[in-house]
Amino acid sequence: MMRKTIDSRAESERDCGGDSECAIRCEEGSARTDFIGMFRGAGLLLAGCAATVLLFSATGCSTTDGGESSVASTAEVLEENASGKSVEYSSFEEVGAAFDASALNLEYSKRDMDASFDESSATKITLSGGSASVSGSGAVAEGSSVTISTAGTYIVSGNLTDGSITVTTSENDKVQIVLNGVKIASSSGPAIDIQSADKCFITLAEGTQNSLSDGSAFTSEYANACIYATCDLTINGSGSLDVSGNYRHGVFSKDDLVVYGESINVSAVEDGLNGKDSVKIGAGNISITAGADGVKSSKSTNPEKGFVYVGGGSLSIDAEDDGIQAKTYLCIAGGSIEIDAADDALHSDLEGALNGGSTSVRSGDDAFHCETKLEVNDGSFVAETCNEGYEAEQVVVNGGDTNICALDDAMNASAANLSDDSESPDANASTSVSSGEPGSNAAQSDDPIDAPDASSSNADSSEQQNMTPGASKQDGAIPPELPSGDGSQGGQAGGARGDLGQAPDAQNGMERRGQAPGGQGGAPGASDSNCLIQINGGTVVLDSQGDGVDSNGNAEINGGTLLVNGPSSDGDGAFDYDGEATISGGTVLMAGTVGMAQSFTSGTQAFALMQASGSAGSVIEATDADGNVIATLMATKAFGCVLVSGANVSDGDAVTVSVDGATTSATASTTGTNSVAMGGGASSPGAMGGGPATRKRPEGQGGPA
Repeated sequence: MMRKTIDSRAESERDCGGDSECAIRCEEGSARTDFIGMFRGAGLLLAGCAATVLLFSATGCSTTDGGESSVASTAEVLEENASGKSVEYSSFEEVGAAFDASALNLEYSKRDMDASFDESSATKITLSGGSASVSGSGAVAEGSSVTISTAGTYIVSGNLTDGSITVTTSENDKVQIVLNGVKIASSSGPAIDIQSADKCFITLAEGTQNSLSDGSAFTSEYANACIYATCDLTINGSGSLDVSGNYRHGVFSKDDLVVYGESINVSAVEDGLNGKDSVKIGAGNISITAGADGVKSSKSTNPEKGFVYVGGGSLSIDAEDDGIQAKTYLCIAGGSIEIDAADDALHSDLEGALNGGSTSVRSGDDAFHCETKLEVNDGSFVAETCNEGYEAEQVVVNGGDTNICALDDAMNASAANLSDDSESPDANASTSVSSGEPGSNAAQSDDPIDAPDASSSNADSSEQQNMTPGASKQDGAIPPELPSGDGSQGGQAGGARGDLGQAPDAQNGMERRGQAPGGQGGAPGASDSNCLIQINGGTVVLDSQGDGVDSNGNAEINGGTLLVNGPSSDGDGAFDYDGEATISGGTVLMAGTVGMAQSFTSGTQAFALMQASGSAGSVIEATDADGNVIATLMATKAFGCVLVSGANVSDGDAVTVSVDGATTSATASTTGTNSVAMGGGASSPGAMGGGPATRKRPEGQGGPA
């Protein structure tokens, strides 16, 4: 699978709006080295929660309002930290080490949320085709150009066929621009160009329709968007706004960008919404069509910046790169989100969290990728189709409802890669395209769209970049075909057989991206103790063509419900880990192939791995010694073994698995074993899994020999 590259000079200049000095600082701040072991384990081992949902919110944050300083030395950083000031770091490794999600300002100010204005005292700006007029103070009109030079509220109405509104106030001034039925087209620069201010509010007057557009070429050397701001920018109000970014971005702020509006539609050649320091979305119906990233924040030198936070609203994104990309932190805490992305649906170069809301994604690569840590606490997350689902060095699920269909691994823990060593020298090579195509930009032809870059992959990518997603690197095996039918899956803990639920279709829509279902696992690798998949609560339903749950280190199940339809290829397994796997609570039912079967290494809760086979559409039901249903699962593909554990399963108990009425029993245990006595056939007893070690399977942790 592909890894994200670090921003190059060209991308830094793009995100800095052409500011070369800023770009140099960004590039220096992005000169990262390998950073392993970021997680120090404090508070990571959470208590078992059975089937209850543990809500662990990371949204409460204090604010440190510090201005951007020049890149500081380590000594300066220590001194500034001691004084409580916000500083910038010379490397992203330092940023990662200093990052603390609780230090982020994830709140909306009262003025962000309050779109009111005093019409009686406001300056009126009237647009009339090729000219404009001003009634009041603080602004002047010259032909089709309007310049706002002092703080205040400005109400704008009318149409401007080729012109712009420019803000040039003091850096301490706040400006409110009320769009009251406005249509502005600008052929050679931003429709709204905020060159200097402390903060600017673009308010959409109630009941009005407004539209802004720019041309495909700018005469400006610094601006890069239809709405461009060098300062903090907030878009609010109950009116509607259409933004067409024909040059590059739709909306861009070099500082913080807040969206708290009613109806906003953005189409852009590159990014839809780009706030370099941060992007916060709190309300409104927002639709984005982007030739690059849908929403992006790229600040790489400050651990309190470079984040994206969605706390509410309805957000629909169609992106040719990532749906939402953040440099330090990406948090979904509320709202309704739908993403269709050619690359990752959600991506963070450091940490991410799902704390609420309803999120549904379709992605050409990962559903939610974080380099260091991904924490799932609440909300609903559905990956209708993706290459890999959740991926981070540490994936921790405390609550919520997760449902993932993946062409490769559904849940993966792999070592964090914060280095730019793998970046291709051609990653940002000059690209010449015709006018009107995404990225066409005569002024900045050396700055192409951030398209998915196969050279940004992890260590395995050099072998994989020309393969179909999820395809095997071993033995030249051909990836298996997806099962026929609608791909439904489902399951429930302790439920009746007749109500198994439905899951997304793993194949539906992937043909559009030119992807085939892949399947067999990668080459053996040594266990990485930093890698962890931990499930403490919530409900997790996975359907994978690669590994279902795959940790390059350890796995822990302490609570919640885990239901897995694993792969049909013997080169992958429903459960795959390189270190140890323990269970102390929760409900587990995994169905997969025999060739890569793995059980738990140990646990305080007993488990059983047994031979039981079926095909797509088969109903799997697991019961304990008293005949109580532990869990049920509808198979989406052929399987040969089942791993099961439940809260009422004790060491030495008989566990029975029924597949379409044919039963197989095994004795549950709290320890792994090397014995091979897996049952098979109707009413045939079998024993908990063991067997000699196989590929990626330490001795005593696997299925059949």
